[in-house]
Amino acid sequence: MRRTRAARGRAATTAARAVEVAGPVGPDHYDGRVMNPARRVRPGPGALVRLVACALAMLLGGSLTVAVAAPAQAAVDPDVAVRITGVSPTELRDGATVTLTGTITNRGKERWTKAQAYLVIARTPFTTRQQVSDAVESQASYTGERVVELDSIDEVGTLAPGSTRPFRVRVPYAQLRVSDAEGVYPVGVQVLATAEDGTRDNAAIARATTFLPRLDRDSTRVPGGLVWPFVLPDRLGPSGTWMDAPGLAERVAPGGQLRNLLDQALSAPSGGTSLVLDPALLVAVDDLAEGRRLPRDVRLDDAQREAARTFVEDLTGLSRRVATWTLGYARPDWLALSRSDAHDRLMGTIERATSSALAQFQVSGRRVTWPTRGGTTAELIDQVRGSGDRPVIVTRDAVPDWEPRLGSVVTLRSESGPVPLFVDAGLDVGVPGGATVATLRQRLLSEAALASLERSGDAESKADAFVLVDPRWNPGDTDDDAFAGAFDPDFVSPEDLEDLMTTRRAAYGGDVASTAEARPLSQAQVTAVEQLAREGGVLAGLAVEGDDLAARTDRTSAGLLSTAWRSDRAEGLRAATGALGRVRSELGRLAVEGPPAITLSSAEGSFPLTVSNDTDTAVRVGVRISASNPALRIPDVAPVQVEAGERRTVTVQVDVGDQTSSTLTAQLISPDGTAVGRADSFNVRSSRVGVALWALMGAAGLFVLFALGRRFLRGRRAAATTPEETPTDG
Repeated sequence: MRRTRAARGRAATTAARAVEVAGPVGPDHYDGRVMNPARRVRPGPGALVRLVACALAMLLGGSLTVAVAAPAQAAVDPDVAVRITGVSPTELRDGATVTLTGTITNRGKERWTKAQAYLVIARTPFTTRQQVSDAVESQASYTGERVVELDSIDEVGTLAPGSTRPFRVRVPYAQLRVSDAEGVYPVGVQVLATAEDGTRDNAAIARATTFLPRLDRDSTRVPGGLVWPFVLPDRLGPSGTWMDAPGLAERVAPGGQLRNLLDQALSAPSGGTSLVLDPALLVAVDDLAEGRRLPRDVRLDDAQREAARTFVEDLTGLSRRVATWTLGYARPDWLALSRSDAHDRLMGTIERATSSALAQFQVSGRRVTWPTRGGTTAELIDQVRGSGDRPVIVTRDAVPDWEPRLGSVVTLRSESGPVPLFVDAGLDVGVPGGATVATLRQRLLSEAALASLERSGDAESKADAFVLVDPRWNPGDTDDDAFAGAFDPDFVSPEDLEDLMTTRRAAYGGDVASTAEARPLSQAQVTAVEQLAREGGVLAGLAVEGDDLAARTDRTSAGLLSTAWRSDRAEGLRAATGALGRVRSELGRLAVEGPPAITLSSAEGSFPLTVSNDTDTAVRVGVRISASNPALRIPDVAPVQVEAGERRTVTVQVDVGDQTSSTLTAQLISPDGTAVGRADSFNVRSSRVGVALWALMGAAGLFVLFALGRRFLRGRRAAATTPEETPTDG
């Protein structure tokens, strides 16, 4: 059930037990000096309000919403960032000294002096994931109170613009003043400093937060793991080349974002590691290694190409050792596809592109659909269900009635049947501070601790601790053992996504978003891609060695449906129409040509046609002849092979029957009968004489012969009957 506003308020109140105040209740800090905690200080009006509020909250057991005045804002809006890169210990234990290390970076133009780093921790822990979510969503102050003992403050010094300084705060357990209760304690760092004008505000100029779990030794053990997504950040542009080839080469080189992400995945314990892999990433990086589809002005040196080759080898090698889920090629915009009439055809194109890429790199794994945040609807889930064994990765806002007790993978009953959903409900979404390997490890342990508490109180609970890493995250250059201890606690057991899929899942019977907040790709782009897939398939079907061409066409089409184009819609449409134009241009380079006119000496005869192939690929094409006179039918010419850049003459047999003339049109066709290339029209005439005319001519000839013969005979008879002349006497 959805929780009411009152229920959410009660949960937020519980979270408000860990109240972050501008300064700790009791000792105060101002102007860079710390008052002795043993010295009695008369609190001001604001402090009195906070004291009363906290006292009431404790007396009423957290049933009263604490209204805490927000800390005063600094006179200058600072642009200072804190990263926690080290947390020790990973679990809060009696007597343990808590140490946080990291860096402070001044990204602004203001110069800050006398900077100090303070450890901040809540007195009481969160005991459910919902309390954490409510506190973050309501923007409540929840990190806790500053520890102000002098020996626990790190004097950072001056933060010049553009500079980065390290910090290390170390606080003995006794100075933490925590309640010792089981749960997850927010812990972090706040930085105070003096501005250029000499003012020093009690409000922190920067902060970062992480979590420390605390559980008894006999806690319930829960499954947990890290899910590492690798998604292509680049796209094929209108010219058919990678739009940011240098940027992609930098990402996969040592020190690059994708290389760092892969290194961390390689160093993580294999038993608790899973991959979500976009095969388009392998194709693109392999293109870099082999120098394919690069813009004319881009040249990669040997070191860059070798780095790309190594990245592909390492990523494919990891995918063969751990559980791997494979995305549709280039992470398609499923929301746009769900609204297209060509949905089925394009789904087939994406499926072929994905399969061919996985086969090329010998990678296998369960297929998974990953819509974008705000782009998941019940209709979309139903359309991408497939055979029912393909999970859909969704965010928590898409399934508002989901609860952690159901587990990370649940079964949804769609209209077409059951669909497994992997729910990404990040514990630390919205907390201050940049993500690091240390905070990722603490997130995993804290989610496991909360899941353990959930299962301890609910025998039917399937709560677990699976963390989906942000694919854009750059963990930086960290030690190989950065994840050491991630699965050491007794309350977490390393497992992978396939382990979840093979166990009995809870059913999700709640609501699913009916409308999407995300804006999909334009239907104009989707339509252009559908035409590209159809006509590109025809071109590939003509090629003698068409498998590679078909794979490239499918991949190009699928890549043009990527969610990455949402950030540049105009360029995406240009890329789609450009790719379609190139395919049509190739088809236009195929032609058939007949003679200007044909005269047959009889009803049957033959004539030549010339097939031209000006493409770079050998093709097999047939010829279809149609006549202007529907009574005249001519069989198709069987497909013939025409090499690239060559011409070939074929002979057409024709029987015009009783027809004396007709206009014929020759059209090239693919092996499946689709018309391709340029057609040609010409006239054909028959010069034969009809049977009756021949008979008449024969009769006339006989008559002439008869007349001549009769005349000849008459002449002979006349000569025979004439008397001889008598001589005259002299």
